[in-house]
Amino acid sequence: MADELILMAEPRTIHGKKVKRLRREGLVPGVVYGPVVNETVSVSVSSRVFSKFYMNHGHSTIFTLKWDGGSQPVLIREVQIDPVRRDIIHIDFFAPNMNVKLRQSVAVALHNVGDHEGVLQHVLNEVEVEALPADLPAELVVDASGLAAVGDAIHVRDLTAPQGVELVSDPDAVVASLVAEAAPTAEEEAEAAEAAEAAEEAPAEADAAESAEGED
Repeated sequence: MADELILMAEPRTIHGKKVKRLRREGLVPGVVYGPVVNETVSVSVSSRVFSKFYMNHGHSTIFTLKWDGGSQPVLIREVQIDPVRRDIIHIDFFAPNMNVKLRQSVAVALHNVGDHEGVLQHVLNEVEVEALPADLPAELVVDASGLAAVGDAIHVRDLTAPQGVELVSDPDAVVASLVAEAAPTAEEEAEAAEAAEAAEEAPAEADAAESAEGED
């Protein structure tokens, strides 16, 4: 998998507060580290390219990060986001031993969500798995077509993992379920009644205004 998916990077010599200059140039600073890397490598990647890559492949896909002077199969271990601007400000690339299994969180995607009673709650967005890095899936797809009535649920034990991937999360943990719609609170009922009353009064006021204009 690593030789099929490549992300290009650049060596980075700028550190500390000076990395603001990189961000102004559309680059995101990052580091490469892990058990197969002797020393942490400082790199930078295109913000635009990385955002698209991350959206498409997530953080559990192994790929090759290439830069001038080196390349390494990596996972995206951490992406730091600016809390105000929501821009990506730093990336940690983890270089695993490809021959050793590791535990990793994998996204859970619900597919085939049809008509159903109640409210659908997607409780677990990720589950923990164990596998060789090359076997890690980008996501686990869950068929939610069986959720039809309130009380129906999908548990971790119901998930199907690809060959070579073991589910580590609690098998009884709920991934998604249908729950009854919450009864409106007294405040919500009062607001709804006021809105209905206002809607009823609006036509009457409009009629009165038209009558007044006709008399003029």
